[in-house]
This record gives sequence, structure tokens and C-alpha cells, in this order.
Amino acid sequence: MNHAPRALLFDLFGTVVFFAPQVPTVEVAGTRWRSTMSWLRDAAARELPDVSFDDLLAALMQVTEEIVRQRPPEYREVPSRDRFRRALVRLGVDAGLAAAAAERLSSAHMAHLASLTVLPSAHGALLEKLATRYRLALVSNFDHAPTAQRILTDHRIASCFAAIVISDELGRRKPHAAIFEAALQRLGVGADEALFIGDSAGDDIVGAHNAGLPVVWLNVKGEPLPAGIAPPEHVIAQLIALPALLEQRW
Repeated sequence: MNHAPRALLFDLFGTVVFFAPQVPTVEVAGTRWRSTMSWLRDAAARELPDVSFDDLLAALMQVTEEIVRQRPPEYREVPSRDRFRRALVRLGVDAGLAAAAAERLSSAHMAHLASLTVLPSAHGALLEKLATRYRLALVSNFDHAPTAQRILTDHRIASCFAAIVISDELGRRKPHAAIFEAALQRLGVGADEALFIGDSAGDDIVGAHNAGLPVVWLNVKGEPLPAGIAPPEHVIAQLIALPALLEQRW
């Protein structure tokens, strides 16, 4: 890109907001997992008293692994409630009961997940400042769009974005080009007029390049670029370094 961008597109998790560093650990069938699910034990017991919590977690993990394996090449999003429903059906729960319980368990889980997010103090001010100069968009892989919206609202940054595209609403996930293209269309800019900023090599760098977008890779840990991934156009170690990069480059 030889000219200054008109728009900046941001990933959400690991870029704009982070999860609290201490994620609870839960033991499932003798194996300890890092999970946000351990707190769900009481809620699951109320909803499904005849279902073992260990069995529920194991089924959820199996379903999640299957969903991840089946994503390429179309990268269709599977809503959170459907993940819970599939796990419950696998455990033999009646389909009607499974659908209703899955909706409630998913909502409870997502509310808890939102409570674990942290917005670094400098990020809010940074986004507000950038929004005065650029059109901003958020492009996020997340399987429960209302929770993503709630996170933005709770952290008081929703108004910074002229477009918000969540995979749960669109039906496609990064690295599929469609989710980036949807954001560009809503902003009214072309790929050559925008930059994408994200922390994931596989989802963000590959996905943005699939859509013809130049990428600023937020590489907080200074990790090497995975083999087979085309290099991003720019690399920064902290999001607050973005304005300096923009000023230096353009």
C-alpha cells in the first residue's frame, strides 16, 4: 500500500481485548483441562441433574474438536448453542430438552466468558483517537454475537467502530475472505484502502491476505511466523504502537 489507509479493521480477542490471565482449571475423567467451563457445574446440575458433568465436558470437547476439523475450506460458523445441543444429544438427552437446555447453558457460559475479558487501559483511548481519523471496523471469530456486542458495550468501545462483523452473525469465520469482505463493504472501502490488525497468524494474517488486505501482525510474544504463512506487511509488539507505525509509514 503506497497511500495512507482510509480504514482500519481490528480483530477482537487477543488484539483489542484479552481474557483474564488466570483461566480456571477443571478435571475431567482424571485429566486437568484449562477451561472456562468449570464454574458451569452447578448450572448444568440444575438443568440436567441426570447428566454427569464430567460426561458433559467430555462431550463438549469432542464436539468442539469435530467442529474445528470440519471447518476448512468453507469455515462455516457453528453457534455456541448448537455446540451445547450437539453435546447433549450425544449424551442421549431428548432433542427438545437438549435444544432448550443448550440455549440456557450457552447463554450462562457466554455471560461468564464476557466477565473474564479485560480491556487494557490504553486501548480505549487509542481506538477513540483513531476513530477521529479512520473508519474503524471490528472483525471477530466468535460463536455468540450478542456476547461479542456486550463485551464492546461493557468496555465502552462499541461506538468506535463504524462496522462490527461477528462470525456468528455472518455465518463465516476467518480465515475465509467473506468475513473481511463484509466489513469492507459496510465501511464502503476497498481492500487496498484498509489495513487489518490482528494477533493470529492462521486466522488473521492468512484471512486478511485471502481478502487482499495488508496486515499488521500484533505479535506480543515475539513468536516466529509459522511455516507456510506469507509474511505480514507490518509487525508490532503492542497495539499502542500502531499510531507510530501509521505515522512513520504514511
